[in-house]
Amino acid sequence: MTVSLAQLQGQFAKALHYQATGEECHVVSDLFSADERMQIYRNNFVISLSEVLSATYSMVEQLLGEECFAQLARQHVLCYPLTQGDVSHYGEHFARTIEQFPAVLEAAPYAPEVARFEWSIDLAQQQFNSLDLATDVRPLSELSQIAPELHGQLRFHLQPSVIAYASQYAVFSLQLAILNQQFDGLEINQAEQGVIACDSQGTPYSKSLPETQFQLLSHLQAGQCLADVPAELLGQLNGLIELALIAGFTLSHE
Repeated sequence: MTVSLAQLQGQFAKALHYQATGEECHVVSDLFSADERMQIYRNNFVISLSEVLSATYSMVEQLLGEECFAQLARQHVLCYPLTQGDVSHYGEHFARTIEQFPAVLEAAPYAPEVARFEWSIDLAQQQFNSLDLATDVRPLSELSQIAPELHGQLRFHLQPSVIAYASQYAVFSLQLAILNQQFDGLEINQAEQGVIACDSQGTPYSKSLPETQFQLLSHLQAGQCLADVPAELLGQLNGLIELALIAGFTLSHE
């Protein structure tokens, strides 16, 4: 029976995830059986995607150790198939994989949240590379041209990579502690909020923010104009501008 290329590729993808045999992929047997040959492909496939996960979730790997992380990565690769040739977007939902391991959750209950934090860092870089500002966004240098009576209609637009992130754990402080290998004084169970974004060169970074500044950032990310933002938060606007998080503005009636 003739097998189309699409059918063969589909069977091969299933075999990589232990859902088909080497024989079903028409792998030729000689010194090694078809399944033994397929196992070589499987091993290389798992190792390659595990390396992608290691690059994305370096904090998780350092917290849990290489051996534990390797088991989690293998489980994730087998449960979340690669759906395209480009691996730069691979790794979403790793937190869900961690949540399937009770022993890991008992030892490090914050591990899934750290994974979500690291995925947001990866997502910020993806957005930097793929999202553009709307063409009608005006530069901040033109703010002086807006009449005071129109200030309530101002809608500030964030840089494409910006993500407002809040956590029940001190993930921003944890990132610094891991970077500096200094964990004294770290209170992991303390809630933190902040911003994840990329600098002008596309390098991702994260920064914790005071509560009021974070609230304003969240309002702006939701697309609200100044008239809809609580007045007590507006004093934080200059701080967000100084952090280069705001790309420009539009007027709600434009």
